[in-house]
Amino acid sequence: MDWRHHEVSWAGGRSIHELLLIGAGLTLCTVDLAQPGAPDIGNAIVYIAATLLFTLRFYLARAIGVGTCIAAIAQQWPHLRYGLDHADMMTLGILPLLGIVALASPHLAARFEGASSNLSLLPNPWSSFTTAQTRTLRWSCYAAGALAGLLDHSLQVCHLADPPLWPRIAMVAIIISIGALSLGRSVGLLSLWITGITVAILTAPQVFAAEAALAGDIAGAQALIFTGGPHYVLPIVLLALASAVIATPFTARLLRRTIAG
Repeated sequence: MDWRHHEVSWAGGRSIHELLLIGAGLTLCTVDLAQPGAPDIGNAIVYIAATLLFTLRFYLARAIGVGTCIAAIAQQWPHLRYGLDHADMMTLGILPLLGIVALASPHLAARFEGASSNLSLLPNPWSSFTTAQTRTLRWSCYAAGALAGLLDHSLQVCHLADPPLWPRIAMVAIIISIGALSLGRSVGLLSLWITGITVAILTAPQVFAAEAALAGDIAGAQALIFTGGPHYVLPIVLLALASAVIATPFTARLLRRTIAG
C-alpha cells in the first residue's frame, strides 16, 4: 500500500495524503492573509472555505479544491496576451498545477466523491453515479466555476463606471447550478448549458473589437463592454463555450426525453 494512503487513527482515520493537503491549505491561507497590504478578501474566502470543507471531509471538497486551482489559472490566463512578464507565474502555473497534481488521485476521489457522506443531514448523491457521470459533473463545474471567477475578476480589474448587469446574473446562475449539481440535481447541468450559451452569445460580438484593441486600434477599445480589459473577452467566450459543450450531451438527452413525452 502507498504510504500516503495509510490512515492515521488520531486524525479521525484521515490518510497521510489528506493531512498533507490540509497542512498545505492552512499554509496557503496563512501566507495569503499575512501578505503586506490588504488581502484579497475574495481569494481568502475561497482558500479558507476549500480548506475547511476538505478538513470536514465534505464529499465534494476534493473537486472544489481542483476547481479552485483551475479558476486561479483561468484568472491569470488572459494576461498572457501581453506576455509572460504580465502574468503572475506562481499563481498561473506553479501553485495551481501542484495543487491539481496533489488532488488528482483516484484514492482521494474514492474517499470523497465515491464515499458516503460524513454529514448525516447531507448525504452524498454522487456516490451512486457512474464514473462517466461523475466525470461529466466535475468538468462541467470546473469550466463553469472558472467562467464565474473570470467574469468576477474582469469586472474588478476593468473598474467599469457602469458595469453591465448580465455578468453578475451569470455568476449567480452558475453558483446556483453548481449547488444543484452538488445535491445530485441534474437540472443543474441544463442550467449551466443555458448560462454558457447565453454568456457566449453576449460576449462573442465583442471579440473582434477586443482583438482590434489589443492590436492598438483605439476605436476597437472604445467599442468594448469590458473597457480596459480586452484581453478578457476571448477567454470568457472560450470558457463559456467549453461549459456549454460539456453539458450538451446531457441537455440533448433531456430534450429528447421531453419531446418524446
